[in-house]
Amino acid sequence: MRRPGRHSSGLPALGLALAVLVAACGPSAGPRPAPSEGQLGTIAEAAWATTPLTDARSGEAFRLTDFAGSVVVVEPMAAWCINCLAQQREAQVALERLRGEVPVVYVSLGVDPGEGPEDLAAYAEREGFDWRFAVAGPEVARALADAFGPIFLSPPSTPLVVVDPTGQIVFADVGRHSASALESLIREAHQ
Repeated sequence: MRRPGRHSSGLPALGLALAVLVAACGPSAGPRPAPSEGQLGTIAEAAWATTPLTDARSGEAFRLTDFAGSVVVVEPMAAWCINCLAQQREAQVALERLRGEVPVVYVSLGVDPGEGPEDLAAYAEREGFDWRFAVAGPEVARALADAFGPIFLSPPSTPLVVVDPTGQIVFADVGRHSASALESLIREAHQ
């Protein structure tokens, strides 16, 4: 019971909210096992993978299905997202470790409808990222949400899809991953 003249500080509620936020935005404990073989399907007929995209930096048209024989990593993101930037810095380290050993195509897919290709190109240049950046567009964004849930359109949740060289989706989850965890995911997808 509150005594007259005293106000509740709300600190317990604030502490709980902060704990939930930190848990949701913090790094994952590592990759979770992918569902059993075949459960995630292939990209061969997935609208998010077969729809034409444009590389924000080069202007080159491509589809995610164009990279058969390589591991394809798709990262829905936004240029304003600090979690995305942290994840991309980890990806940069993992990709450097894998260079020359594992064929991998990393695609940062802008899902913020307010960001255009010029925004993504400037972001990639400013941060020193040398992989593909493309705007998802409404059709690809809808298809991603249909395939993996609306959380995949929330950049701070750091969604990630990994596709093996045959086009099989082997991993789809949210949560930041360390360079070592990303490297492991990509190596496992390549086997």
